[in-house]
Amino acid sequence: MRGLLFACCALVCSFIAIVGCLPQAVPIEKQLDVVYKSVDGLDLHLDYMAPKGPGPFPIVVSIHGGGWQRGSYKEYTAFQENCAKSGIATISVQYRFAPKAKFPAQQEDVQDALKFILKDKKKYPIDADRVAWLGGSAGAHLALLAGFSPSDQYKSLLIVNVAGPTNMKSFKSWDSGDKALKGAVGRDSAGLLEDLLGTTDKTADVYRTASPIEIVAAGAPRVFTVHGEKDDIVPITQAEELHARLKELGIPENIYRSKEGTHNFATWPVKDRNEALLEMVKEINSVLLKK
Repeated sequence: MRGLLFACCALVCSFIAIVGCLPQAVPIEKQLDVVYKSVDGLDLHLDYMAPKGPGPFPIVVSIHGGGWQRGSYKEYTAFQENCAKSGIATISVQYRFAPKAKFPAQQEDVQDALKFILKDKKKYPIDADRVAWLGGSAGAHLALLAGFSPSDQYKSLLIVNVAGPTNMKSFKSWDSGDKALKGAVGRDSAGLLEDLLGTTDKTADVYRTASPIEIVAAGAPRVFTVHGEKDDIVPITQAEELHARLKELGIPENIYRSKEGTHNFATWPVKDRNEALLEMVKEINSVLLKK
């Protein structure tokens, strides 16, 4: 069951652990299972990791996938550890799940997690002007939304989008992908959208506000996308639509495509998989560690 929905996130983390975020021999500060918010009787948690020291450190907000209905913020542990060794802080965020929690609850949660961290600069010495968002699949969708949303509390510089839906009006899995989703979670792509957005009416305003391609504007942060051309869960046309719009707006962007890549990162050709992850590491370090 995990394979189709979670392999993208889980394997990104495991391979980044191998490739590393240019790790150095530095001690790490860890604060795990921190409650950043309580809503509707539910405590929401995050894991914080950073280099030990006074900072301020740039930060990556990591958001797990799982069809907006499942998944764990613990999936990014290896990624967080390696980034901390390179001088980058991270948080990995738990958020409310559909269908009980409707959009925009999920986006609000991930943004609130960052705001929580930024409130205590002594405990969390973060540079609010060097923020990146990273996610896979549904987590990438939330990363794009958060990164494209203006804020006077922090400055987003980069979004790492690993096979995320970008246009809720046009998003639909291939027939094979819908069959796989039904087998894994009992819902096809249309059902997942209904559970998240509360309607199947694509003319409803929520389909616009939940679409990164609709809310992006000039001046948005750089976007680096990783996507497979044989992804039948989130077709690569979603990435293509977004990057065409980014080019129109003059927003810095880069997309790594794998001709044989599916939504399951484990099945990618080794060469493509390693190249994509090396590019991801390069993007994160070049943007966040730039002096």
